[in-house]
Amino acid sequence: MCEYYEINAKQYAKETFSTDMSEQYTRFLPLLGEQARILDVGSGSGRDACYFQKKGYQVTALEPSKNLCREIWKVFSGEIVCSDIQSYQPDQRYDGIWACASFLHLRLEEVLCFFGNIDLYLNDNGVVYLSGKNGIYTGEAEDGRYFLEFTEELVENILVVNERMKLKELWYTEDVRGRQGFRWMNIVVKMV
Repeated sequence: MCEYYEINAKQYAKETFSTDMSEQYTRFLPLLGEQARILDVGSGSGRDACYFQKKGYQVTALEPSKNLCREIWKVFSGEIVCSDIQSYQPDQRYDGIWACASFLHLRLEEVLCFFGNIDLYLNDNGVVYLSGKNGIYTGEAEDGRYFLEFTEELVENILVVNERMKLKELWYTEDVRGRQGFRWMNIVVKMV
């Protein structure tokens, strides 16, 4: 796990907690039933976990950074698991998985391994939202974080590695924090 989030946890949480994700929420949440169980992968500031909990969903915040887990604890009253997705062993499956800007820090093999083993995490008819940067270099950045570029080829690979996953929606958005030089690829896939 990159030290970036350990060192910058307070600042990162402050900068991202109030980011407006309403467009993404409105495309994901209608695909879930009332009181659905959601796994928020790479919960970061806890922003999305808090939003889902306020809407009546049962939420688990999964975050590998110990210092970010401390920040989440300040704002979120649900279950917080301090672990990365590769090590996480859930005791029950979820109806929805929300991976906003978190899988972009995984290697391609790790993303494909996750989707190859999605049955460990996701119920039948479950829904996954994931987003990542499009138009960036895949590799390690100057700050030590690894980034995987999200491309349509990546989505095709996900759908090949698990034929039960079907693409519901793919769209691009500008960075809600106003950063330039890339766009966000947003993906919703469903287990059938």
